[in-house]
Amino acid sequence: MAGQRRRASGELELDVLRVLWSNDVALTAKEIQEVFAEPVPAYTTILTTLERLRAKGDVVRAGEGSRGFRFTAAHSESEHTSRVMLSQLATSTDRSAALLKFAGNLDARDVDLLRDALTPRRARRRSD
Repeated sequence: MAGQRRRASGELELDVLRVLWSNDVALTAKEIQEVFAEPVPAYTTILTTLERLRAKGDVVRAGEGSRGFRFTAAHSESEHTSRVMLSQLATSTDRSAALLKFAGNLDARDVDLLRDALTPRRARRRSD
């Protein structure tokens, strides 16, 4: 165990979600564990992480047979990211400042993407 890097808070949950997002089929905890490079989390750690994600509504658990439970992500990666962003915004004591700081850190492509998403369709058609 000496010399092993310790994961940041929430990092393992995100790593598990990434494994689930990258697969089209439900996976067992063992199959998820096998995707990890060193340091490989213990099987019980993967199970605990999956249970925490399930309790948060981020993972769906299915089946129960000789091969155990299978897990899938409850939401796509983009939906998850949106939910995390909205959750963080909701905890801010100054929502306007948080939004302005976020917008100020976007690159030009992201600004264009947001502008297009926020512009009503009729206004877009008139300007085209």
